[in-house]
Amino acid sequence: MVPRWNCLSVIVVSVLSCSSLIAQQKDETPTNLRDQAAESFVTLLAQGAFAKATNDFDATMLEVLPADDLKKTWEKVLEDAGAYKRQVGIRRENSGKYEIVTVTCEFAKAKLDARVVFDQDGKISGLFFRPAKPTGTEEIWEGSLKVGFTEIRLAFHLFKQQDGNYAGTMDSRDQGATGIILDGVSVNEDVVRLELKSAKMVFEGKLGKDRQELTGHLKQFGLTLPLTLKRVAKAREPKRPQTPQRPFLYEEREVTYENKKGGVKLAGTLTLPKTQGPFPAVILITGSGAQDRDETILGHKPFLVLADYLTRRGIAALRVDDRGVGGSTGNVQDATSDDFADDVRAGVEFLKGLKEIDVARIGLVGHSEGGNIAPLVASQSQDIAFIVLLAGCGLPGEEILYLQGAALLKVAGADAATLARQKELQERMFAVLHEEKDKAAAETKIRAALKDLSSKPGQGDEKQMLEMLPLLDGQIQMVLTPWFRHFLDYDPRPALRKVTCPVLALNGEKDLQVDAAANLKAIEAALKEGGNRHVTIQTLPNLNHLFQSCKTGSLSEYGAIEETFAPAALETIAKWILERTAGQSKP
Repeated sequence: MVPRWNCLSVIVVSVLSCSSLIAQQKDETPTNLRDQAAESFVTLLAQGAFAKATNDFDATMLEVLPADDLKKTWEKVLEDAGAYKRQVGIRRENSGKYEIVTVTCEFAKAKLDARVVFDQDGKISGLFFRPAKPTGTEEIWEGSLKVGFTEIRLAFHLFKQQDGNYAGTMDSRDQGATGIILDGVSVNEDVVRLELKSAKMVFEGKLGKDRQELTGHLKQFGLTLPLTLKRVAKAREPKRPQTPQRPFLYEEREVTYENKKGGVKLAGTLTLPKTQGPFPAVILITGSGAQDRDETILGHKPFLVLADYLTRRGIAALRVDDRGVGGSTGNVQDATSDDFADDVRAGVEFLKGLKEIDVARIGLVGHSEGGNIAPLVASQSQDIAFIVLLAGCGLPGEEILYLQGAALLKVAGADAATLARQKELQERMFAVLHEEKDKAAAETKIRAALKDLSSKPGQGDEKQMLEMLPLLDGQIQMVLTPWFRHFLDYDPRPALRKVTCPVLALNGEKDLQVDAAANLKAIEAALKEGGNRHVTIQTLPNLNHLFQSCKTGSLSEYGAIEETFAPAALETIAKWILERTAGQSKP
């Protein structure tokens, strides 16, 4: 996805998480041995035996988390959670090929879960620290919060503990946040109070006579919004009817390969038709941010749905975890589109080495920022037979973000003053990024600009605005990354002018993140300026940035919509690829 700028006018649910360190993973074996190994590993951390603790690391973990860095990670955990006291619980789960043992630990200020990931050889291939989930007798409360024209579904899980006190978590599924640990939960007869300090959010409500309904108000940043919660036996799981279910009518193959230039290992899934090959093939290229191979968002798996559809139509599909996600090594935030292009080239070379793949019919399908990367690769390689741009960018990143920011606020009901404030905020932040290359200096200037804007006349409640500044830390750190700086400056048009292979560019009519009219016009113009006459441009009615059928295109609809990928869009893509690859098989 392209970065989102909802700015200061939209409710933010932010979680202050303890340090987490993610490394990569590999299969499973005897459970009791894994339990013992995880408990022993945490004990070694507590004892300060970091060199010994790394003895069971796999090669990737040893590279990304040597003993000195493991020590720093543990020290950060202690800084956040207080002195280590003891282990209080253990549980186990499987995730694909990996076995994850979670050791719940008590610290002076909090309980944390240490999640230790084991590969098939019993080596530690991943390590995560996160707040421990509360335990006890569970009550589930659900409701919808209306903010302007946006509706956000919330769920609170309250746990009555043995001493009679309560603890709890919160889910905001429409914002992609689940299991957020609440800082305070109090139930005093029929009055309930819930607090999330990191988001400066408090809910206070009163139980009905049957204790099945909780009516009250949620307060955040000076806003007071009515919220009614109803008790349910089970949290509603979002329906995703398009998600393919095994057994599949095609071959599914787990693969890994290297981008030697970038020094990263890439892991993914290759799906192959069961008919006789060699087959045309596509590499699916994700949008911005750390995406898994399915481009999972809010329970939707767009790339899994797309790969399934294409493979059932006779097209092989390779979808890959981004750097630092799943089985791939590296770090997304430290890389740029140029680095991701190298990852795609490595994928092309991998496909060229497979007898099942027709090397003359390898194409690229890029979504959002992936729509920048596909033409970048195609402009520099004769190996690419065609490209498909799904909500791809035709304008420089800075222009994309201005259009996006305004569109998202408009659909949320923002007035002209809010839109102007948003634009000024973006302009000042982007100006700093253009002028100041030093990260620390740029951060200082951005924070100063935010405080200055919040204190201007006409900016509303200055106290409220200043309270929100800590919650913008995540966005501030994101804009300071090499990836964002590159995206801000990147103009896709020079690469588009050099693309000579056939191109299909699709956008949803109601895409608020990448404006369909402006970007498709720019893409078409750049391709034709370069002499490419094999160009198909199409706006698909009533579809959003994810190519879902929608009402407004608002981000809040993404999770509420059951459809993952509009059938009309799937068929448009498959039909176009098959038409372009028919009769082009290599002799």
